[in-house]
Amino acid sequence: MKKFILLSVASLLVIPMFSQFTAKMYFTSMGQERVFTVFSTDAAYRYEFNENGMEGVVIVKKGSPEVIILMPRQKIAMKGSATNPMSMGNDPVASYSQYQDEGITKVEGEETINGIKCTRSGLYNKENPSQKMYTVWTSEKYDFPIKLITHIDGSDESTMELKDIEPWTPDAKSFEIPAGYQVMDMPKMMP
Repeated sequence: MKKFILLSVASLLVIPMFSQFTAKMYFTSMGQERVFTVFSTDAAYRYEFNENGMEGVVIVKKGSPEVIILMPRQKIAMKGSATNPMSMGNDPVASYSQYQDEGITKVEGEETINGIKCTRSGLYNKENPSQKMYTVWTSEKYDFPIKLITHIDGSDESTMELKDIEPWTPDAKSFEIPAGYQVMDMPKMMP
């Protein structure tokens, strides 16, 4: 009887844990390919980028209504709404999450993407079920899409794909605004 109770309690304590990782994110939008370094845990993710000499970090805490963009050279932190068009246009995962709440997901099969076994699903418009908005490849191991294709009109079928995924252990400050940064609101403009 004691063994049964211990096993029952132990099974209740099992919380699904996703792998913490770092990877290269290849993001193509409006004909332009950008490469970010992404760091992810089950509670947050961050992108680091360096484009044309401009360095930055995008921090997204899952479930938070805001996004933080750090500009290390200027020591500036901009806070903005996760649903701001500027935020969503530069974060394919946040954009997908926003539409996911308004759509219908249909599993379409299984595929291996960059050596990772994935489930391929389509996200369809709830109002117009024949309109496919996204194709997404997800893995049981990672709490982050491995690949995304956006089919929404005007998006020019932007794509995102993770490559070179490796284990990563965050430190306590990985998802925080560093000391000494000036904090301001993000401008409300289009991407």
